[in-house]
Amino acid sequence: MNERPEQNKGMAGGPAEPRATGSFKVNIDEKELMTGPIETDRRRRQEPYGEPPASSRAYLTDEERRQEKKAHRKRNRIKARKNKRIFKFMWLCMVLLTSFTIASYLIGGSNDFFAVGRNEGTTLISIPESGLDPDKLAEILADSGAINKPEFFSLYCKVKKEDMDHFPAGEFTLETDKDYEDILDTLKQGNRTLGEEVSVTIPEGYNVLEIAQLMEEKEVCTAQEFLDGVNGLDFSNYSVIANMGGGEGRYFKLEGYLFPDTYNFYKGEDLESVIGKLINNFQNRISDQIYLLAEQRGMSMDQVVILASIIQAEAADTSDMFDVSSVLHNRLDFGAEYDIYRLECDSTMNYPYRNPAAVPESGALANAGYSTYELDGLPPSPICNPGAEAILSAVRPNDTQYLYFCHADDGTAYYAESSWQHEENLVLAGLAG
Repeated sequence: MNERPEQNKGMAGGPAEPRATGSFKVNIDEKELMTGPIETDRRRRQEPYGEPPASSRAYLTDEERRQEKKAHRKRNRIKARKNKRIFKFMWLCMVLLTSFTIASYLIGGSNDFFAVGRNEGTTLISIPESGLDPDKLAEILADSGAINKPEFFSLYCKVKKEDMDHFPAGEFTLETDKDYEDILDTLKQGNRTLGEEVSVTIPEGYNVLEIAQLMEEKEVCTAQEFLDGVNGLDFSNYSVIANMGGGEGRYFKLEGYLFPDTYNFYKGEDLESVIGKLINNFQNRISDQIYLLAEQRGMSMDQVVILASIIQAEAADTSDMFDVSSVLHNRLDFGAEYDIYRLECDSTMNYPYRNPAAVPESGALANAGYSTYELDGLPPSPICNPGAEAILSAVRPNDTQYLYFCHADDGTAYYAESSWQHEENLVLAGLAG
C-alpha cells in the first residue's frame, strides 16, 4: 500500500505540527475533553411543566422547594374543589332521579285510588274464600283489571284497618272506573241479592232530613235508617270526617258533608255504602285551593262548611253567594265596630227544618238552638249540605264593606253598608212598609 509520508512521520516521531489546510481551523476547549458530570445551570435543568424529576430535586434551592410545595398544595386544592363540584352534581342528579321516581310512583298510586285513567267497563271478580288478606285480594282485583296498583290497594286496606272478614266468598261484577272505597263497598255487599238500581239526585242545600226522605222515596232505605246511620255509624276512616272536630252541639253528625250530586244506588243497599258514597264524593270535590284559602283565613274546614251552608241557604243564586259571603265575613271580622255581634240569618232559626212551613204539626224534632239571632258567631254545625260554589264563596268572598243584605220575593238582592240604607232596601224589596 502507498503510505502518506507526512502522516507516518508524525505517528513515529510524536505529535506533528498542525498544518494549515486552508482557512478551516478546529479549536477544542479543555472542558469538552473532561469526563464525569458536567455542571449546568440549575434553572435550565428544571422541566418546563409539571414536577421536576427526582434526580433534579437535589439541585433546587430552599426557596424553589418552598415554591414547589406551595404550587403542589394549590393544585391539590383546585383538584379537590373540582372533585367536590363533581360529587355535588352527581349527588343532585341522584336525588332528583330518586325524587322523580318516587313522585311518579305516588302519582300513579293516587290516580289508581281515584280511578283516574281507568277504562270504563265491568269485570267479574271471584273471591275463593272469605277473610282473604289484603295482598291476596289486591292481587285478584289487579288480575281482573279492577285496579292497576295492587300494592296501593293493599296498603290502603291495611292503613284503614279494614276487617277482611267483611268480604265474603263469591263472584262479583265490578265497574272498572270505581275508586277503592266504591270497590270495597261493593265487595261488602256479599252474595246478598241487590234490588233494582235507582238514580238519586240530591239538590244543593238539602239538609239531612230532606235527604233521608228522598232515600225513602227511592226505596234505598227508610228515612229513619238513614238518620240512624248518619249519627250512629263510624266514618272516621274518611279524613274530612276525622278532622271535623268534636261532636258537641251537633244535631246531625254528618250534616254538611253529604255532597249534593246525582248517585246510583241499589234498592236496599247497605247503609254504610250509601252514606260512604256521599262523604267520599265530598272529600274528592274539595280542592287544594279550598284548603289553602281556608288556611290563609285561619278557618278550619268545619268552619268553612258551616259558613257555606248558611250562604247556600241565604243566597238567591250562585253569583249572589259571593256577596252574601262578604256580608257574613264582614260581620264576623269587624261587625263589633258597628255594634253588630251576630249574623242574624233567617235560615238558621228553624233548624233542623228548612223553614217554619217544613215543621210537621205532630212529631216534630226539637229545635236545635242554632238561631244566629241568639248566638254569637257561627252555629255549632252546618244547617244543610252546600254545593261546590257555596264552599268556594265561603273562603273567597267578594271584597265589599256590606254589613246587611235582603232579597225580594223574585230573588233580587239588596246590599247595604249601614242600618239606614238597609231599612230603605227592605222597603224596596217589599219586606217593610
